[in-house]
Amino acid sequence: MKKSVTFTSDFGYADTYAAEVRGVIEACAPEAHVIDLTHGIARGDLVACSFALLCSYGYFEENTVHLAVVDPGVGTGRGIVAVEAGEYTFVGPDNGILYEAAKKSGIKRIVAVDEKRLKREAGRMFRSIVARRVLQHEASTTFHGRDLFAPLVAYVVSGAPLKAVGTPTETIKKLTIPVPETGRDVVVGRVIYIDHFGNLVTNIPSRLVKENDEVSVRHGKKKTPVGKPQKTYGEVGAGTCLPVTGSRGYLEIAVNGGSARDVLGIRMGDEILVMRG
Repeated sequence: MKKSVTFTSDFGYADTYAAEVRGVIEACAPEAHVIDLTHGIARGDLVACSFALLCSYGYFEENTVHLAVVDPGVGTGRGIVAVEAGEYTFVGPDNGILYEAAKKSGIKRIVAVDEKRLKREAGRMFRSIVARRVLQHEASTTFHGRDLFAPLVAYVVSGAPLKAVGTPTETIKKLTIPVPETGRDVVVGRVIYIDHFGNLVTNIPSRLVKENDEVSVRHGKKKTPVGKPQKTYGEVGAGTCLPVTGSRGYLEIAVNGGSARDVLGIRMGDEILVMRG
């Protein structure tokens, strides 16, 4: 029976890195069905990775393993964790990217994974040529996704006990997605994710935005009005900017038929202002 694994990273699509990780997982655990959540996270962007995982993990069947590898600290002393939360297991570097999704799902157990124990136990379990190639050699200091996280995911998928490869812990790195500042006359949020279409996803929940509010974006000292919230892209003309509630329940800034990122020159972290109408 196939078992789902989602895979999120900043590896991009031009190189073979993501495919190598998938190859190791499936060679070790043929029952794993690896689904690429996205490999388009901006390089090293922990907040964007955390947000993507938070918004997506719940759309997969129970017992899915969620692997996230955005890992600027690869090869350093940062830890490796497997988190059992709700009906899922989250695997990745202990740099905060798993925290928001695991917390929302309901953390049950956190295991700090030991590299030597993982390689020993996984080496006993997996006998394929690929497994031997990975597990019998020292892990690359720049590619833990392939050499450590992939065998760990396969180990979890196989139903082996996490206690054999790590130590239970009460702590996990907590990277929290910033919340907007709310006042009587204004809500100040920030762009925390930019999707493939150039839509600017903010940290402002739709419940904080009313139909008569006026929305603006601010990049540096430049403030640009983008109008009142709309329900669909088609409510404005082609090429026109608009605020809209996205599918994830947050305010987004979009351009009908275009890219708000390109038209407005807005980047991650820039401010979004909602003035009370």
